[in-house]
Amino acid sequence: MANKNKMFFALAAGILYVLFGCMQIVEQFGIKTGLAELLLIPGDIFGGLCLVVIGAVFLYGAKELNSGMNMGVSYVYVGILMSLVFMAVYVLIIGASLLEVYLIQNEDYLEWRIIDDIRPGLYLGFLSLAGYVAWRGRFSLPAAK
Repeated sequence: MANKNKMFFALAAGILYVLFGCMQIVEQFGIKTGLAELLLIPGDIFGGLCLVVIGAVFLYGAKELNSGMNMGVSYVYVGILMSLVFMAVYVLIIGASLLEVYLIQNEDYLEWRIIDDIRPGLYLGFLSLAGYVAWRGRFSLPAAK
């Protein structure tokens, strides 16, 4: 049953990551989807590719779990860790922008708002954070005998 939950989690996370990554790539080429602005998805090829890779890891884990292979759990855990690292990078970017605005008072950032640096990798990371919290005891290696 636990692997079924992980399979559904991986499937949902994989689809969202691939969808949002593709939207980021499409937005970069000037194709306006309308939904991208609402979801704070800027045009960014490399950010979109990173999201697609994370989504592919989740989807492969879901495929493995669906076929009954317990090794798929490893892919789910790696997807969670990759997305948390990606989320941490965006948190650091927001922190750097805050320093530019309030500490250095860079004139390029006078009109900056925190929403300007919100990216899908940041808010999708909360989904992975929930998965990590739910399965945090499973991330440790078993003790050697």
